[in-house]
Amino acid sequence: MKHVSSGVVAVVAVVFAWVAACGASDVRSPVVPEPIAVPVPAFQPAAEACAVEGKTQVLDLEAFAPPAEALCSTSSDCGGFGRCSGGKCGTCSTSSDCNGHGTCSGGTCNHCSTSSDCKTGSCNGGKCGACSTSSDCRGNGNCSGGRCGACSTSSDCSVGNCSGGRCGACSTSSDCKGGTCSSGRCSNYTN
Repeated sequence: MKHVSSGVVAVVAVVFAWVAACGASDVRSPVVPEPIAVPVPAFQPAAEACAVEGKTQVLDLEAFAPPAEALCSTSSDCGGFGRCSGGKCGTCSTSSDCNGHGTCSGGTCNHCSTSSDCKTGSCNGGKCGACSTSSDCRGNGNCSGGRCGACSTSSDCSVGNCSGGRCGACSTSSDCKGGTCSSGRCSNYTN
């Protein structure tokens, strides 16, 4: 018989000892974890998810968009809100160009140092159009979020119609009471 090294014998002995200790004849079934119940969220159709008192609420993205630039071709299109320059109303060289829509500063109207400079809204941060109550707006919509121009009906607006909760919308220039209608907004609307 060939000589077997003592290291191999030691390894074989450890394996036999381990098998004996673990119960080689004891066959166990594998452990299978029990299923866990996880709640699955139920999704509603968008129309149902937004239903309030039986009415579907529609998100009006126009309310979040910045107001469109007042476009003009001549100063008469501006309805008293500054002069027309570069296709936009509200430019000025003197405060008299602003027709009460603030004072002229840096070539644009709607600046102020006191609320008496403002035709609509009060003066805040050097700009007209701020409010704490709807009476501050002087017919230019209602006060909402500290700014004039909010509306629920067109009768709230002195310029333009009410659309998306804001004044100044139009379909024709006659809606603008002196200004022109361009891209659905009145050129002489200031808020």
